[in-house]
Amino acid sequence: MQLRSIILYSKSGEKRVLEFALGELNIVTGTSQTGKSALLDIVDFCMGRDEVTLPIGPISRTVSWYAALFQLPDTRAFVARKAPAPGRKSVTNAMLELGADLEPLDFEQLRVNADSTMVREQLGGRIGIGDTAVDATSGGPLTAHLGHAALLCLQNQDEVSHRRWLFHRQAEDGIRTALRTTLPYFLGAVAEDQAAMQQQLTAARRALRRLQGELKAAEALNRDVDVTLQTLLREAETRGLLPEAGAMEVVADRAGAIEALRRAATIATLPTPMRDEEQRRRELELQQVRDQLRRNLRDVADQRQLLADQERHESGFTSAVGRGVSRLGAAQLATVRPDREGHDLRACPACGSELSEPDPQVGDMLATLDELRGQLDAVRTTRPGRERALRQLQEETDQMRQRLRGVEGALSVLSEAEAARRGLQSRAEEQAYTRGRIDAYLAQLDQAGPGGDLARLRSQITLAEQVVAGLDAELDPQEVEDRLSHSLNYISSDMTQWADRLKLEHGTRHVRLDLKRLTVVTDSDEGVAELMRIGSGKNWVGYHLVAHLALHQYFVVHGRPVPRLLMLDQPTQPYYPSDVAKQAGMQDAPAQDADREAVLRLFELMRDVVDELGGGFQIIVSDHANLPEPWFQNRVRYNWRDGDALIPQEWIDQHGGNAS
Repeated sequence: MQLRSIILYSKSGEKRVLEFALGELNIVTGTSQTGKSALLDIVDFCMGRDEVTLPIGPISRTVSWYAALFQLPDTRAFVARKAPAPGRKSVTNAMLELGADLEPLDFEQLRVNADSTMVREQLGGRIGIGDTAVDATSGGPLTAHLGHAALLCLQNQDEVSHRRWLFHRQAEDGIRTALRTTLPYFLGAVAEDQAAMQQQLTAARRALRRLQGELKAAEALNRDVDVTLQTLLREAETRGLLPEAGAMEVVADRAGAIEALRRAATIATLPTPMRDEEQRRRELELQQVRDQLRRNLRDVADQRQLLADQERHESGFTSAVGRGVSRLGAAQLATVRPDREGHDLRACPACGSELSEPDPQVGDMLATLDELRGQLDAVRTTRPGRERALRQLQEETDQMRQRLRGVEGALSVLSEAEAARRGLQSRAEEQAYTRGRIDAYLAQLDQAGPGGDLARLRSQITLAEQVVAGLDAELDPQEVEDRLSHSLNYISSDMTQWADRLKLEHGTRHVRLDLKRLTVVTDSDEGVAELMRIGSGKNWVGYHLVAHLALHQYFVVHGRPVPRLLMLDQPTQPYYPSDVAKQAGMQDAPAQDADREAVLRLFELMRDVVDELGGGFQIIVSDHANLPEPWFQNRVRYNWRDGDALIPQEWIDQHGGNAS
């Protein structure tokens, strides 16, 4: 699978087609902000990625569809993806067309007829990725598809010179696990039919465990059958499932016990009486009457308490007034009562002689005494009425309590009837449970049987063990490990040779891939050195390049189902001035002759690897570099300088925005 062309469709229907040569090194060179990096994002999108990574700018303001035309082993595939709506971060809809002579379609022909999953399945199946599953370290089996293969074919400008991440999107959650589990498959260490064989092994082991369980149960049945039969007979008799008198005594052998249990298992359940609707209604009415009587009793009790409190307060008041009357009564001793009603206030309280003027204090005391006596008379007048009210309330209380006892008695009778009904229901449930136990045990006896079925089960177990052993041998983990080591050693040979050619640090030693850590490692005087511990961006780019070239050479030579395509974005960035330096007047070229020679070595290596594979491999590089060598210029497909760019200026003028 290689890339024939990338196609952009403007919002007004114009089409821009970028053609690429198959089986060759293709170079897209140009200055910054001309759209070179977007080429990789477009191809990633058209290979089935849902997340949209295309930049927001002229391309998002002008393009309505993105498309790619792929060359497959036996046909061509046109994949188009509609530009996402503003604010959308992912798209699943797609268009897929297959045809031997297919060319980029016109805007009017674009339509949604597939999704990203179908694109991956169809393209992956065409290059040989079947319905293959490999074991993941977590989460169960992982199905390899075109999206996993694409991780080995793309290197954007943030990845190609990264010291920690070797593969595309390696820093994202879940991608590292996907790479570790699918790389052995793409390298051929895991057989394509491993998933089917693994499923067969799982099923065979499950069948073996089932047969072993059946054998164990059959052996236990034949060993303890008489004891279990007698136990079940005793339980059936206790539950009333053996109604005939002396049923246990007439069971003389195993056959008789089994027959008695079969009869017990078929006996009808005790009928459970249903609650009468009238009874439920009567119970509800009685509960309502009971609740009302209890509320009435509380009301009467409150009234009685109120009268009792009033009587208590009056008693205290009467006592206080009586004490006042007793004390004031002494004032009458010295007064002389005349013929008319009243007191003689001129008499001296001490000697009784007549005073020249009346004593006002004695008059006040006698007035108060009269007032207190009047209050006592008023209190005594109200007392009989209160006592009658208390007696009436007591009578009402006695009557309501008597009615309440009658209602509660009736409810108790109904409750006892309900308890008896529930008892019958519980007994029916116990009988049903015992019948179920008897049925289950007799079914086991029928399946296992005494003697004969034991031999059959042992024979089936022997056969199942042979099937499991055979599948285990075919899926030997050590054999998979040996094949993987062989593949990595093959790749390591090319990596070491090319690292030396690029004059990378520690490149003359044993350079190799570490699939567990997903990085490049090499030997040094101080031990094993990982990529992250090898200094400078120039070395990081170089090791990225030799690793991916060695992998793809292996894929091509061994016919592995990986697209014959490698896209690199800005591999020479460590050798070129930064944008700040360019704005300060530095030229768009390596600053030193040594850097220019290093850049030349990178492109020469890419050229030579592609040429050695004889059209079986395609590289597309987007870069600032524009070397003057004739062979380099012959491989430049597009040179975006002096106003030329991915998005035509006419599109920008028509749909708004600016080139930057």
